[in-house]
Amino acid sequence: MTASGTGPRVIDLFSGAGGLSEGFRQAGYNVRLGLDFDAEACRTHAFNHPDATILNTDVHEVSGKDLLAESGFGEVDVMIGGPSCQGFSTQGRRGSWASEDDPRNMLYRQYARLVGDLRPEWFVMENVPGLLWFNKGEFGRRIFDQFESLGYQIQHKIVLAADFGVPQLRRRLMIVGNRVGKVFQWPEQTHMGAVRRDAIALWEKRRLEKFPHLERHLTLWDAISDLPAISAGGGVEERRYTKAPLTAYQAALRGSSDLLFDHQATPLPQVHLDLIKHVAEGQTWREIPQELLPERFAKIRRTDGTNLFARPDRNRPSYTIITQFGNVTTGAYTHPNQDRAFTAREGARIQSFPDDFRFIGNLTSKYRQIGNAVPPLLARRMAEALTVSMSGESAELVLDLDFRNAVAREQAAAERDDLLPAAM
Repeated sequence: MTASGTGPRVIDLFSGAGGLSEGFRQAGYNVRLGLDFDAEACRTHAFNHPDATILNTDVHEVSGKDLLAESGFGEVDVMIGGPSCQGFSTQGRRGSWASEDDPRNMLYRQYARLVGDLRPEWFVMENVPGLLWFNKGEFGRRIFDQFESLGYQIQHKIVLAADFGVPQLRRRLMIVGNRVGKVFQWPEQTHMGAVRRDAIALWEKRRLEKFPHLERHLTLWDAISDLPAISAGGGVEERRYTKAPLTAYQAALRGSSDLLFDHQATPLPQVHLDLIKHVAEGQTWREIPQELLPERFAKIRRTDGTNLFARPDRNRPSYTIITQFGNVTTGAYTHPNQDRAFTAREGARIQSFPDDFRFIGNLTSKYRQIGNAVPPLLARRMAEALTVSMSGESAELVLDLDFRNAVAREQAAAERDDLLPAAM
């Protein structure tokens, strides 16, 4: 495992397994401290970042002074982190769960408190887009106001991981702040493709004609086609590869590793094995005979867009990897041509973790850690853009003063998934 860089000094709050830390480390940053409440995620972070101190504690119980003492830093240049806002996740119920009284939605206050204590020149905060959209943007405005009251200039953007080389249709809200009067230069898009299945040909035609400098979106098969076939409940924690890498992405994630770790799949009950045999690649629960479906499916309209029991198309990016991607009933997590769920390593590949990045804990915990993580490649692109922005000239940031209208436009664009991309 490569040591942390000697560049800008970084503390990672709500660090989980270390996706953000890994991306910033790859970009040369000096990540010396992580903090999270999940004990097994902290063990994973510590194993993969041996030069960093990892605190397994409640963020409410620490001060900025504590973090400086544990990190060994005299001061901090960059704070990174993704405070949980699960109540706003589109994977959950966006109605009753999106409550301002839900304690899961208030952790950003602790992040802001520690930013205020440590006064880093920059911070990068990752979260779900729903945080921005809730209550017509009022909740997002409140978060931005809190950071602005601390003297930080704020920028935000909803990014699609697939546009930056991650083989996954994962949207995330990125919030970047600085107190030194500079403008963050967002990373340039490197890949392009469709989100909706019915628009693939149109997007590819547009890419080749108008944006030939962009690569096509990487696919699920680009990420996992070299991994050995196993059965449901099969696999081992450590083994050798059985074939050479088949794509540049696979070769990059293998690096110099001789061993394949965590290529293990959850066992499936026979009833689920029987059900997924009716689902071909690219199909969903709708192909399963009605009389075989669990009773709860009787309440779901056949026209509903849900991907339950789906077997994804290998020639498209993966859908968002969630904490339960080892459960075929929760979404498009059945292997394209094997009757099982994705393995932990397949999920890690889709998330862009290097193959020598080890996950500590039982298999359920590994799935949770992987699903909760920020894709390291996306984090690296943000870190590289931050390096450029740090060295740039100071400039006045021109903000959209009508925040609610700006948020409404972003939400509409993200949910619409236009057949053709807007001009870039």
